[in-house]
Amino acid sequence: MFSRREVKDIVISVIVLSLVFAYPEIFFEPVFFLVSLFVVGIAFMGHELSHRFTARRFGYFAEYRMWPQGIMLAIFFTLVSNGSFIFAAPGAVVFGSFWAFKNPTMEEVGKIGIAGAVFNIVLMFILIMANFFYSHWILAYAALINAWLAIFNLIPLGPLDGRKVLHWNRGIWTLGFALAIIGFAYLNLFLM
Repeated sequence: MFSRREVKDIVISVIVLSLVFAYPEIFFEPVFFLVSLFVVGIAFMGHELSHRFTARRFGYFAEYRMWPQGIMLAIFFTLVSNGSFIFAAPGAVVFGSFWAFKNPTMEEVGKIGIAGAVFNIVLMFILIMANFFYSHWILAYAALINAWLAIFNLIPLGPLDGRKVLHWNRGIWTLGFALAIIGFAYLNLFLM
């Protein structure tokens, strides 16, 4: 079940991320926004719902919440960098216990944190393989979006997932970050 607030927060976040990922191409090819909306919608929602699903599997209440400052930072960095840098943290899945005495363990927090990046990394490699057999710019673009979402969220700073994962398990963080970087580098060197 999704609450009304969660749906609103997801919709706003997807629209803003779609706009910033489509910038500045959207000015020359307005229909590009629809492609971005579809691709970013799947990548972002898959990422956040993976966090949500994992947290709920551990028995926590979990919902996506938009972060207004994250929305503003996404717009700001996109405009300042002319679309070269996307701040991809418009919100996060927040989770907690229904019971006051249950606190999440470091392992639970780490597994919840890595879940979103795992979704993006797996989808990125599926899209790279699909593009190998059927070359199309939309497949490469979708793979690139997933690579960037994984990389950005695995940065081990502040409230980003990378910090939680690194505190839990350095090996898993290193593997996830390395796979995302390898995919991103491949896409930029050979497909873009």
